[in-house]
Amino acid sequence: MRSRVEDQHYRRLVAEYFGSSSRLRILRPAEAFGAPVFVVDFDRGIRHYRTFGSFGPSFGAANPDDPQVTEQSSMDLLYPSHLVFHYERLMSLAFALVERPVSALLLGVGGAAMWRFVRAYVPECAMLLVDADESVVAMARRWFYLTQAVVIDTAQHFLALNERKFDAVLVDLYDANGPAPFDEAFWTRCVDALNPGGCLATNWADFATNRGVKPMAEAQERVARERGLGCYYVTRRGFRDNLIQYLPTGPERRPTAITGALERFARERRLPDRGRFILEHCLISEGFPLDI
Repeated sequence: MRSRVEDQHYRRLVAEYFGSSSRLRILRPAEAFGAPVFVVDFDRGIRHYRTFGSFGPSFGAANPDDPQVTEQSSMDLLYPSHLVFHYERLMSLAFALVERPVSALLLGVGGAAMWRFVRAYVPECAMLLVDADESVVAMARRWFYLTQAVVIDTAQHFLALNERKFDAVLVDLYDANGPAPFDEAFWTRCVDALNPGGCLATNWADFATNRGVKPMAEAQERVARERGLGCYYVTRRGFRDNLIQYLPTGPERRPTAITGALERFARERRLPDRGRFILEHCLISEGFPLDI
């Protein structure tokens, strides 16, 4: 149980990060996540946002043990189905790389941003949601409009028993220490869960400073090569944003195909701003973009 001093310290960090006018809605421990999580409302000009956040180490900082505010997911309160973070918009392109996305597996719920997006823009797609932390799911229900049932389980255990197939599998699994540990067995199960022509998309945060990310991403590459497939990566230039790893299995597997896929997807689904900013100023590479 947190002490009152710790609680006040966390509240102060949130206020410093989001501004003194921000409104902390809830701050609570999350056992499976391994750190306190929170929901905060704040304004940026005329826009009103609600963010699901957490505390964890700052990779590359002088003292990584100092608690660091991390924004896990955010929602525009006026347009809840819009994806606020750029990495979320990149993740959504997994649906663009599938000819007919009618089923999806979302590993990691967070603030339910991808769930809201798919419901609005790919309504024919049936989603299965998996998350290991009941308290996180409860917060998504209370504060982020989540109404769908969620399988409470670790992704590793769920996939070990899974027999279903999906057109898209999205991996966005984090705890207080960063990304969950993924090995070749995990990636093999992810690929096994894909329908022919499906796409696997993985979110890598802190990829430029967390040395544990590259070996896990390369493990996915090895699994892809064993199947005669390949991965590629997309991130904003400057390496200050998240990195998204794609493993498409359809006929258009080359990195160059993603631009045309976005254009079709944005047009057919009537994405906000026609999706034109999703790949702007992005680096697309066939290998991990940093040698760390």
